[in-house]
Amino acid sequence: MVESRINRTLEGVVLKTLVGFLNGPKGGTLLIGVADNGEILGLEKDYQTLKKPGQDGFEQAVMTVITTNIGADLCGFVHILFHVIDNKDVCRLITSPSTRPVFLNQGGSPKFFVRTGGATRDLNIQEALDYIRGRWKQLK
Repeated sequence: MVESRINRTLEGVVLKTLVGFLNGPKGGTLLIGVADNGEILGLEKDYQTLKKPGQDGFEQAVMTVITTNIGADLCGFVHILFHVIDNKDVCRLITSPSTRPVFLNQGGSPKFFVRTGGATRDLNIQEALDYIRGRWKQLK
């Protein structure tokens, strides 16, 4: 919003957070259109960057980014809701825990993320293997 253009870095942050929630045992909720300090920014500037402006276009864009970057099978684990707060649209992504480990390709290599408190953390290979063994015990 600050740069008045499509921000691919912010798209990456959203994906990283979603992957962290998908890999967690409880899932999670991500708000888009709300600043870290709670200020309601809205989605209007985001809508202007879309081929199909509005909530439908935004939802399609989110699902396309998920499909392209982490897998079409994971779209079913993400539920999208829109809310109007202070006359501004806000998007709420409610993520259920995935039935398999989820990786995000960053810089040409797959990364494994989990949520720890209010942050998303990239695990190294050993940490990821240990986490996966404990989280998805039924996997062989």
